[in-house]
Amino acid sequence: MTTKKSKEIFNDSRGYVLFDVLLALFLFSLGFAVLFGLTESAVYESRQAATLMEGANLAQKKLDQLAVHAWHENFAQQACLPGGTVEGNEGRFRWRIVSNWDDSPQLLRVRVEVEWTERGNPVWYKLESLYAVE
Repeated sequence: MTTKKSKEIFNDSRGYVLFDVLLALFLFSLGFAVLFGLTESAVYESRQAATLMEGANLAQKKLDQLAVHAWHENFAQQACLPGGTVEGNEGRFRWRIVSNWDDSPQLLRVRVEVEWTERGNPVWYKLESLYAVE
């Protein structure tokens, strides 16, 4: 047995339930849009970090290739030219090996510069080392 008053309260609350559902959907959509934006940014930053790591690995690989051979062999093969520059490409990276004699004639300063483009902007990574050349 229901009273007239309880029926009126039940009928009036139907509009509020619909409004509550719509508001909840709106807030859920807003939160999802924010999370999607954060995810997209995180994916871009992850790709950027992976590319930087590739560039750093390429620079280290070039220095390792020089360190494996005797320096007179590197000079003869023109893999490294004291006072000069050796350039090349590997994939989407462009590398450059610049070497100069340091203060002491037996110390060779070798710098590997790796360049690439991200979203139309140039990016570079430089790695430098000193080698004792006899």
